[in-house]
Amino acid sequence: MTGSEDSPPFYGLTKSRIEALTDGIFAFSMTLLVTTLELPGVSEGTRSMDVGGIILGNIPGIIHYVIAFAALAGFWVGHHMQFHVLRFVDRTMIWLNISCLLFVALVPFSTDLVGDYPASFLACIIFEANLLVIGFFLYLQWRYATEGRRLVAPQVTDAGIVSGLRRSLVISGISLVGILLAIAGVGGTTFVYLAVPPLLILGGPWNPLG
Repeated sequence: MTGSEDSPPFYGLTKSRIEALTDGIFAFSMTLLVTTLELPGVSEGTRSMDVGGIILGNIPGIIHYVIAFAALAGFWVGHHMQFHVLRFVDRTMIWLNISCLLFVALVPFSTDLVGDYPASFLACIIFEANLLVIGFFLYLQWRYATEGRRLVAPQVTDAGIVSGLRRSLVISGISLVGILLAIAGVGGTTFVYLAVPPLLILGGPWNPLG
């Protein structure tokens, strides 16, 4: 069965099914992040503990919770913008997306790890590598979809394609910087993500349609 431009060939899974799966996994991962914040068990010794002290003890975890939540939110927005202008998906795009979701579901674990061991360079590297891979898969998805305008709508502009490629590499690039700093022995490398909002703002809003 062949399809017209308005009715693409059937590839096994529709675009809406992939979007639903993606939304569900992003929502699950973003919600699960809150479980990375831990409170001490209640006992006679902890009932009188200063709540402020508990909060201060959780500051590294809270910082990484905010970073991870903001990063996932940014990835979800980027994914939404990409799929909004796709006419349909093929098997390669499906598996690129599923591979990306594999690492999205891993973010609560890497966030918990770096929140519990913020001074560990290995924990920082695992967290930063996790975000790097997600960003790189979003780049691969957009590159694949736009190569020869394979999957995108004809209204997508050349400038929109290039801008999308650049923006999808921002978090990956920042993550790579963090990994290199951690390897060099620099502490607190996850703070490199503070550079992401200014970079995205400088790049201007992304509109694939022009």
